[in-house]
Amino acid sequence: MRKRLISVILTLPLFTVIIFYDKVIFLFHLLILSISIFSALEIFYMAKVHRQKNLRTVITTMIAMALGYIITICGTKVFVGDFSSLYKIVETKNPSMDLSLIMVFALIAVLFLINIFKVNVSSFEEKGRAILTAVFCFIYVGLGIWHISLMRFMPSGKYYIVFIFLCAWLSDTGGYVVGRKLGKHKLSNTASPNKSVEGFIGMFIFTVPLIALYYYLYSKNYLVSLLGKNIPNFSLCQIVLLTSIFILTSFLGDMGESLIKRMYDTKDSSKIFPGHGGIFDIFDSVILTAPISYYIFLLLQ
Repeated sequence: MRKRLISVILTLPLFTVIIFYDKVIFLFHLLILSISIFSALEIFYMAKVHRQKNLRTVITTMIAMALGYIITICGTKVFVGDFSSLYKIVETKNPSMDLSLIMVFALIAVLFLINIFKVNVSSFEEKGRAILTAVFCFIYVGLGIWHISLMRFMPSGKYYIVFIFLCAWLSDTGGYVVGRKLGKHKLSNTASPNKSVEGFIGMFIFTVPLIALYYYLYSKNYLVSLLGKNIPNFSLCQIVLLTSIFILTSFLGDMGESLIKRMYDTKDSSKIFPGHGGIFDIFDSVILTAPISYYIFLLLQ
C-alpha cells in the first residue's frame, strides 16, 4: 500500500497537468497513445511473443497503433496533410474512429502477409497466437483507450474523463479496502480468487457518494478553473445510474485483465510502477469503460 501511495504522489500531478491543460494538448495525445502502446507491449510480453522471435508482428502492430491513433483524431484530414487536431484541440469538432475501424482489417491483412512465409509446422501455433494477440491489442487496448481522446473533444469532455477515471479507481480502491477488511465470500475462483462479494458491494458504497459529491462540486462551479464551464445537466438518478454502469464496466475490465494474467501465469503485466504493476494493470478498468461511456455521453449530449 505504501508503494502505491508513493507512485500516485509522484505521477498524479504530472498526469493532471497533461490531461487538463489545453496548451500542452500534444502531451495529452502522446500520453493516450503511450498508454495504448505500452499496454499492448505488456500483453505481448505476457504472451511470450518475444520468445518466439516474432518481432515483426509486434513492430507492425505498434506502427499500426500509432497510425490508427493519428487517423482517429485527424480523420480524413490526414489525406491532405492536416494534422492540426493533434496540437490544437479547438479546431476539431467531430473526430471520428471510422477510418481506424477499417485499419483493423488492414492490420489483419498485413499480419497474415508477414507471417505466412518461412513458417514451419512447429511454429504454426505460435504464429497464430501472435496474430490473435496483435489484433486483440489493437482493438481492445488501442481503440478502447483512444475513446478518451474522442471524449476530450466533447463540450464537457474534461468532466467526463474525470468521471470515468474516478469510477474506475475509486471502485477499485473501495473494493480492495472493503474486501480486505470484510471479505469472506469468494466472488470468482477462476479469474480473480482474491475478489469477494463484500468487496464488490463495497465498490458501490464507496464510489457512488463520492461521484455524487464530485458532480455537486462541479455543478456549483467549484471546479470550473480545472474542468471548464460546460456543465452537463444530470439528475441525481442519472448520476447514480451512470456511476453504477461504469463501476460494472470497470469491474469487468479488471476481471478481464485478471483472466488474461492467469492465462499467462503472470502476477503483474510489468514492474514499471511499484505497488501497481504495469500500465495495463493501472488502466485495465478504464479501457473497457472508455468506449462504453463515450457513446452513452454522446447519446445524452
